Amino acid sequence: MSTQLKHPFFISSWLTPAVRVGNAVISIEYGDPTPDGRVRYKYTIDFIGLSHHQGDDLKSGVGGGTLKQGMESLLSFLSACGESSRPGQEGENADLFPKHIAEWCYENQDEIDSVRLEIEETEDCCVEAH
Repeated sequence: MSTQLKHPFFISSWLTPAVRVGNAVISIEYGDPTPDGRVRYKYTIDFIGLSHHQGDDLKSGVGGGTLKQGMESLLSFLSACGESSRPGQEGENADLFPKHIAEWCYENQDEIDSVRLEIEETEDCCVEAH
C-alpha cells in the first residue's frame, strides 16, 4: 500500500504521515484491528527538542477508517482536551491525555483546530492506494 501526502501532511521521522502543530509533530499509523472490526491507530506526539508521547487508544468507527480520518479524530480529541484544560476550570475532557499533553493542548488549541480544519477541507492531503 502506498500513501500520497500533501500539505499539511508530511513524512515524520517515524516514517509515518504527520502534521506539525506548534512545537510538536503528530504522526499516525495503523495499529492492530479490534475484534469488533474497528481500525486501531497508533500515534506519536513529538515535542521538538523535548520528549514524546505515544498512544494506541484511538479507534475508528465500526467498519474501519483511513489515516486521514484517524488524524482528524486525534486532533479533535486534542482540541477537546485543550478546551477542557483551562487553568482553574477543568472540564470532562481534561483527562483524555496526560497532564503535560493537556497543558500543551490548551496552549495550542487554536493551531490544533486550524490544522484539523485544513485537513478536513483538503480532500487529497492523505490518499491511500491499495
